Amino acid sequence: MVMRSLIVFFLLFTLGLSAQLPTGWYPAGSNWKNYRIELKAKEGRKGGSAARLDCLKDTVNGYGSLMQDFLPGEYLGKRIRIGAWVKTQDVEQWAGVWVQVAKDTDEKPLCFDNMADRPISGSTDWTKYELVVDVPWEAKVILMGGILNGKGSMWLDDFSVEVVDRTTPTTGRGNNYFLPLEKPTNLSLD
Repeated sequence: MVMRSLIVFFLLFTLGLSAQLPTGWYPAGSNWKNYRIELKAKEGRKGGSAARLDCLKDTVNGYGSLMQDFLPGEYLGKRIRIGAWVKTQDVEQWAGVWVQVAKDTDEKPLCFDNMADRPISGSTDWTKYELVVDVPWEAKVILMGGILNGKGSMWLDDFSVEVVDRTTPTTGRGNNYFLPLEKPTNLSLD
């Protein structure tokens, strides 16, 4: 994880992009080079800076993301809520906030939520979105960020990470998405 972050930082520094990104964040995604991802002064929800993602192509297969990864530390064995403020303009496919908890960045996640089941589209004003996931004891990394899939623009501001009570329901596909079912289910596809 540390080596990957250093490589990403070196590539961004070499390409002259490091000054345009928020400290501690980097671009990612299946097709992130088709997106402009940068820190924009005076475009935040309170007049400060915000991260902005813009699709640069008329048609794009894939998504761009601004992300960071961090060690789970104090969050191990707890339920956490990731919050972020998002604004969009002319998003044709979808945008969202995402979180992934994993044993390693290259392994299947222990839990994951990218808002694909409740996407943001069109043009929206600043709205706070929250994702809730469990951080299992075997977790080694937490990844989070914003995602833009297809044409349009999105702004991200004021991320937060907090421990919440176990009575707070998990969001999205939650922690059971990657676990096998106990037995064959819904075979008629009703």
